[in-house]
Amino acid sequence: MRRYRDEFHVRKTYSDINEAMNSSHDVIDMVMPHYMHRDLATRAMRNKKHVMVEKPISTTLEEARFMITESKNNNVKFMVAEQYYFDSSLRHTVGCLKEGLIGKVHTIIVRSQSNFQELDGWRTSEKLMGGGALIDGGIHFIEALLDLGGEYSDIDSRVYKGKASIEGEDNSVALVSFKSGATGIFYYSWNYLSPPDVPAYEVIGTKGSIYEFRGGGGHLSPEHPNTAFRVPVLNGRIQEIEEVDVFDAEISGFLKAVEKNEDVPYSPELAYRDLEAVLRIYKKAK
Repeated sequence: MRRYRDEFHVRKTYSDINEAMNSSHDVIDMVMPHYMHRDLATRAMRNKKHVMVEKPISTTLEEARFMITESKNNNVKFMVAEQYYFDSSLRHTVGCLKEGLIGKVHTIIVRSQSNFQELDGWRTSEKLMGGGALIDGGIHFIEALLDLGGEYSDIDSRVYKGKASIEGEDNSVALVSFKSGATGIFYYSWNYLSPPDVPAYEVIGTKGSIYEFRGGGGHLSPEHPNTAFRVPVLNGRIQEIEEVDVFDAEISGFLKAVEKNEDVPYSPELAYRDLEAVLRIYKKAK
């Protein structure tokens, strides 16, 4: 506890969760294992505390809907900390699509390939995670896929294990049929040895394309703030965008909503949407 007080200038720390829950603080940011989200968030809400919880919103749709309802019943703000939603590259790309700058979209590709073979703790348990790699890290990229594609009508999928030290899957593949007529291609892996440096997203339309630029540097590098994606390339031209720190944007946006009694910047309904897609991928893969 002393380390957190000294390093992050925290005025008060607690070693007991009951102390924190019963404190006079207005906001609780919940960085807890997935399976604990509903019970702890609900407890905080009933204590009239505003709650931000790390993704995913929960492990089941029933729990997620219960949390959303409890926040409304107790008149408190509730937001899932999905920092990818706030990424300026993604938001710029969504804007370009709405303006029709690449014509009618027919293909959307979203992927993340990494190598997390050795994990420990609760993340190795499929039950405590609510699944495997997809519900943990992959849900960030589901957010990007659905922000780009909108509502979907069907998902076909396959999930499987490579060699990562978790009980759940570490590879997910999905083919998504969007209501717009576009097709989404999704791949997420925690077991991709020596992954290539390829765009995390690509959107192809009848009059052009927009994709994530992968030349030099990278997100979380000294040249960039804490971003989820690098700058977009629209019809062959690198876009000039104002990059924002996604963690600062989500946290400051939530606190502003609390202070001014406004809607939170990232609706819990979007987090519900993402979880629903993840669980559908799991179900279709069985």
